[in-house]
Amino acid sequence: MLTLLLALLLAACGGEAPQVTDDAPIVEDDAAADGTDEPGSPGAPDGADDEDADTDGASAEAPEADLPDLQVAVALTPVAELASPTAAAVGPDGTLYLGDRPGTVHALTDDGAGPAVLDLTGETTTDGERGLLGLAFAADGSELYVSMTDRDGATLIAAFTVEDGVPDPDQRRTVFTLDQPYPNHNGGDVQTGPDGRLYLGLGDGGGGGDPLEAGQDITTPLGALLRIDPLAAEPYGIPDSNPFLDVDGAAREIAAYGLRNPWRFSFDRETGDLWLADVGQDAWEEINRVPFEDLLGANFGWNLREGTHEFAGDEPDDHVPPVYEYETRGPEGCAVTGGFVYRGGAIDGLQGAYLYSDACNGAIRALAVDADGEVVEQADLGVDGGQVVSFGQDAAGELYVLDLGGTVHRLDPA
Repeated sequence: MLTLLLALLLAACGGEAPQVTDDAPIVEDDAAADGTDEPGSPGAPDGADDEDADTDGASAEAPEADLPDLQVAVALTPVAELASPTAAAVGPDGTLYLGDRPGTVHALTDDGAGPAVLDLTGETTTDGERGLLGLAFAADGSELYVSMTDRDGATLIAAFTVEDGVPDPDQRRTVFTLDQPYPNHNGGDVQTGPDGRLYLGLGDGGGGGDPLEAGQDITTPLGALLRIDPLAAEPYGIPDSNPFLDVDGAAREIAAYGLRNPWRFSFDRETGDLWLADVGQDAWEEINRVPFEDLLGANFGWNLREGTHEFAGDEPDDHVPPVYEYETRGPEGCAVTGGFVYRGGAIDGLQGAYLYSDACNGAIRALAVDADGEVVEQADLGVDGGQVVSFGQDAAGELYVLDLGGTVHRLDPA
């Protein structure tokens, strides 16, 4: 049953949006000063250096390259079995860690998923869209951030100290919490950005059609992409370039807003571009691409727009339209699952293609984007990953497909 995406069917109303009451300090947004933008650090584009990024973390322009070959032959190779894999992240020593929705974290080995290095099964629940939803390592490798919902359904990010490359279950702190008014549209993905900051995607709070009107409300962190710095302060700091610091009542953590359920997003490790897939209401699934230097303050349009189409009102003047959209419950599926831009070396010709799927249609698909950032080709790569709810990217840039039914596949050349 597609419990992860009840938002497509659930209609609800009422409730109040959670209010931001944190006292997180503002911190200088100088990634180079604290070493979080070093070449090769997790979350930073390969080859990045201090000349490629200013204090806002803006990356260099995308290099000119030939368009990827979307007709290339690929295969899915099973590499691990878990109960319901939902997340993946690369540790400081290059190990790929897998998150299992019931609450465990495992290292991927040559023999599959190793024993749990973290076991949080008593602290979360898998009803609705809940559970362990995201993993990310700090840019300097010192902490692992686990994004999950607690037993009451609140969003929780816990940080675990990393010792000798392995997360230590006995060294833990709480970074962020937020009550959720409904059990759907939790979002929950976390990624370390090219600037070394931690990004958290949150849905609009749930219910059908955004009854809280959170998408266009910058006073709530719901319906937004948040940007915080857990290494700068306790429990976290807020970068001083975040766009709404000077707006009365605004949630200072917001980097971008206008989101319905940003279930999966990623940063291109070569260019720094954000790719964000936002699950639609009942008509359009959308994929957004934003150059990193244009991210702060971006408005993705929900609930005034669903994709490029009118939903609850006129298009906002600052709307950033999706780079690609497809019909909900159409041939491509009903609930988009965002992936990564392929930067591995195993599949000749696929370099630079953005890969994604759908929880209702497991076909692995790819987008080719030209130098102007426009999608010029879309293709089905001819392999089916099952109920695809997430992707992973290893240290070498190879991609993994996570099937909620239990199997983790690696994408290989056929």
